[in-house]
Amino acid sequence: MKNKELLNELLIFDAHCDTANVIFDESSYFIKENNCHLNSEKIKKGGLKAQIFALYVNPIYSPNKSIKKALLLYNSLDKKYFSKGLGVKVTSTKDMKSTISKGKLACWLSLEGGHIIENSIEILEFFYLLGFRSMTLTHTKNTDWADSSGDKPRWDGLNKLGKEIILKMNEIGMIIDISHASDKTVKDVLEISKMPIMASHSSSRALCDITRNISDDLIIEIAERKGFIGVNFFPGFLKKEINQQVLKNMKKYNDWYQEKIKGQNDPDILNSIEMEYYSKIVEGNDNVDLNALIDHIIHISEVGGIDCVGLGSDFDGIPSTPTDLTDVSCYPTLVNGLFDRGFRKEEIRKIMGLNLFNFFKRFEK
Repeated sequence: MKNKELLNELLIFDAHCDTANVIFDESSYFIKENNCHLNSEKIKKGGLKAQIFALYVNPIYSPNKSIKKALLLYNSLDKKYFSKGLGVKVTSTKDMKSTISKGKLACWLSLEGGHIIENSIEILEFFYLLGFRSMTLTHTKNTDWADSSGDKPRWDGLNKLGKEIILKMNEIGMIIDISHASDKTVKDVLEISKMPIMASHSSSRALCDITRNISDDLIIEIAERKGFIGVNFFPGFLKKEINQQVLKNMKKYNDWYQEKIKGQNDPDILNSIEMEYYSKIVEGNDNVDLNALIDHIIHISEVGGIDCVGLGSDFDGIPSTPTDLTDVSCYPTLVNGLFDRGFRKEEIRKIMGLNLFNFFKRFEK
């Protein structure tokens, strides 16, 4: 590390990880192959201070098993992580600062996939009372009220219920996360929401032209409303040629996948098979280093301004990483890389976590 003093004073705050699912299912391929991107030793080594823990529920649990799965994930995270003192659940920036001052990891909670609330505004409010402070509107499939970037349009963005959910999220102070949402859904949200929004783990479409990434026009609109964009670390979202390799592998292993799921209707088994499938689609793909990630940080900062961009690693939710950013212990390497690419100390502070912290402060009364 070129500047150890800066590393010690940095507020490293990441907008998205799927570690809750890894903790829940210790048979996960993420545990076996990657040995978990987040653990206490790696967190300490990398200087991570705060993390948004997403509770990802596969859309295959819809229409009526998503709430139960999310609650089981929450219970597992509480028993295996919070109750052991490995991290502290926080619901305000005041809590966050207090937790960090005690040398503990500050942990925010998020729902990944609007299908989790099963079309119920009351369930949304229930999760808020449990301590969840953000929710992605969709995942890879459309919900009954919002279109996903990974599915064919069903509602042309948000339908009536979707608009009501957006207004309720504004009312209770729950952050709207548009990662995974379709462009039209994002535009509808921007039209309706009175509060800033975030894309917790999405990269730049201008550099990697896939629907999962954010277009320049949306980056500008999100930034103008004082929103936040966390850059995803997955190589397939950073380089178009690697995304093409992923798609090629998906075709290669499609027969294997179809044979595996044949006759299965248990969502737990189907989810496990899907995770194994994801590990296969990155086999033999080209490698990238952290400069591919920094390219996206630079582009988003140039388009939307330095105050809108930060980290959205998707650690423990991605089947491969840049070669020199293999887990949270590598954040000092990223800081060095930002220095090498011409960023100043104050800009690095913003990118590594201050922007995300300031974004959360905007939701406090």
